[in-house]
Amino acid sequence: MKDFLDYLKWKPTWIGILVGSVGYILFVQAYVYPTLTFDFSVIYEWSAWRNLLIWQTCMTIASYFTFGKPNRKVWAKEKPQSPEVS
Repeated sequence: MKDFLDYLKWKPTWIGILVGSVGYILFVQAYVYPTLTFDFSVIYEWSAWRNLLIWQTCMTIASYFTFGKPNRKVWAKEKPQSPEVS
């Protein structure tokens, strides 16, 4: 659980959440296919925000297991080795 909280404190996580939210609202909720236009009145509907919350929660957890947890050792800074004194 501590690793997941550290993942939520990481700035790229929140950048991904914001970009994903804007993309979801634009291309899933507001895009009207037959007329090829955008209907931005969808932001006033509670169902759009509920769907966004559910979708974003699932994507954040999936991103944690794909990007956050396995690569934690790779992203960790290694301590420089001290020179050996003879």
